[in-house]
Amino acid sequence: MRGLDPDEWYCSVNIGIDEVRMMYNHLDYSIKMWPGSPARPIEEQEFLWEMKEKYFAMLMEYNFSENK
Repeated sequence: MRGLDPDEWYCSVNIGIDEVRMMYNHLDYSIKMWPGSPARPIEEQEFLWEMKEKYFAMLMEYNFSENK
C-alpha cells in the first residue's frame, strides 16, 4: 500500500471489531462485484485489495491478542 507522505493530510479512526468485520465483508463484496476496467479505474480495484488486506490484518491481530 502507499506509504504515508508527511506532506499529505491523513487521519486516524478508532473503530470496534464489529465494524472491522463489517468493513472487511463489504470490501470482499465490493471486489466480487467490481465491474472491471474500463467501467471503473483499475486503481480502484487495487485500492480495494489493499484495504481488504489491511482489514484482514486487523482481524488477525484481534484474534491473536484477544483470544488467548
